[in-house]
Amino acid sequence: MDERTLRGQAEEYLRALSGPAARLREDQWTAISALVSERRRALVVQRTGWGKSAVYFVATALLRSAGEGPTVIVSPLLALMRNQIDAAARAGVRAATINSANLDEWDTVQQRVATGEVDVLLVSPERLNSPDFRDDVLPKLATSVGLLVVDEAHC
Repeated sequence: MDERTLRGQAEEYLRALSGPAARLREDQWTAISALVSERRRALVVQRTGWGKSAVYFVATALLRSAGEGPTVIVSPLLALMRNQIDAAARAGVRAATINSANLDEWDTVQQRVATGEVDVLLVSPERLNSPDFRDDVLPKLATSVGLLVVDEAHC
């Protein structure tokens, strides 16, 4: 897909996420293009409210529409995870979480990830180090993950 078409799709996903007047900042587009078109790593360090979440939600939507695997977001705060799940839904991105507050849902979430029903999986750093998660979930994700995001890396 050419860059112009890709950017048009990215703008559509952003408007779904943020409203009809939303437009990608040039630096947001640079990061999205690097992640999606070039499949490169990107380090985005910006202030709160700049739109970092938009970068990875839009990139996820584009990658998933191209047949790539789910995005894994490592996020340290449960409240932030809840906000991100709501934001993802606005962008048409199906998000789920595995964290200490939803132990009874882990099996269901893992099954949904395995069957391709989840576009974004949010996990806490502690969950990554859990033996069960490390042994049962990570190996499966490692073969299919489309994007790995570390959010709030300073925490």
